[in-house]
Amino acid sequence: MPKGYISKKTIRGNVQHLQRREGSRLVGTYIRSDEAEAVQKKIEQRKEIAAALPAIDARLAALEQAARLIGNDLFCRLMLYKLSAGMDELDADEKEKCVSFGVAMNAIEGVSVSRETWKDIDAWKRGDLPFISVFESTLKRYGFPV
Repeated sequence: MPKGYISKKTIRGNVQHLQRREGSRLVGTYIRSDEAEAVQKKIEQRKEIAAALPAIDARLAALEQAARLIGNDLFCRLMLYKLSAGMDELDADEKEKCVSFGVAMNAIEGVSVSRETWKDIDAWKRGDLPFISVFESTLKRYGFPV
């Protein structure tokens, strides 16, 4: 969802412009007039979601605490879902960056990645396997409780 706001500017006869901050810079992107209403709705949705996030985070913290009280198995399952959230929605470049980061961390720690894990990672990058399956099977493979 886009960040920023729509300002009306005339640049070479074109009237719509989306502006947002990137650090201290103000960045503009041209929006066609027929796209302005849809983009404005997405900007408003983003603001609504951002406003709801603190309450969601507080609720999630309470659920994590309750899961921990109920039992470690439930808490571990909840953490697995939480840590996997959003990974399948990444585009190919973002997935590749995640894999590169993981490889770098493994190199720093001196941990070799098994063939099975590489196969699972490649299947996830292609979209053939959900990330949670890769995560869970890798944790099990290395002896972590899941």
